[in-house]
Amino acid sequence: MKKSLILPIILLVTCGGSQENISDVAYQEPFISDSIQEMSTSRSMELSTGDYIIKTAYGTIEVSSSNFQNTINEFETLILNYEGSISNTYLSTNYQGLQSYTLTVNIPAEQFDKFISDLEDISEFKNISINANDVTTYVLNIDSRLKALINEKQELEKIKSDALNTSEKLEVQSQLRYINQEIEILKDQKEFYETSVNYSTLSLEIREGAGISLFSWNYYVERALNWLESLIGYLVSISIVGIPIVIFIYSVRKFSNKRNNIKT
Repeated sequence: MKKSLILPIILLVTCGGSQENISDVAYQEPFISDSIQEMSTSRSMELSTGDYIIKTAYGTIEVSSSNFQNTINEFETLILNYEGSISNTYLSTNYQGLQSYTLTVNIPAEQFDKFISDLEDISEFKNISINANDVTTYVLNIDSRLKALINEKQELEKIKSDALNTSEKLEVQSQLRYINQEIEILKDQKEFYETSVNYSTLSLEIREGAGISLFSWNYYVERALNWLESLIGYLVSISIVGIPIVIFIYSVRKFSNKRNNIKT
């Protein structure tokens, strides 16, 4: 009878001790080096939908030919006032002789809406489209993959340190090299998203010829005046260079004829 009572007590004590050990293991924090922990500690733990919004806009402005260059100058000044930057520019002329200036602008995201409003004060948009793309989910996925890769890297580093022969170490080293490449790719992707979030982008086309059409006399009059202005400028340039040359040739010929007459 005593034996039957002692056995359950022993089992209870044994199970109790085992449970305590399991509990200790469950709450044990894994070791993470400072450099890796810094990389894995990101906004992902605090992110909610809407934390990463990328804004892009596409617009067109039409101005008169006389105000074309002035509008471009005012627009570029406005960009500087907002501490923005111009990444691409392109100037072209269509078959009608009208110019078009296309540029891509990067503006600090927190000031983007006000920048668009101030831009409309310079010249009203013919059309504009503003898009807001929420990429928070993509950033969360990147952070999750980074965390998993970092954990795998730690396990492989432990296996490498415990490896007994060179072949095992080389195999683990190859896997570590691949994981490190994946980590760098994910970090670059996250940096791209963060840069895109911090700066909103506007692609704008400024067109010359507001209020002008092929069936309007204004179009032909303005084209004729521009052509006449170009012709006058061309003739003036020729005159500045050509008149001294003509005078010189005339003087040389006159002097030569005078000498011939004296000899005769």
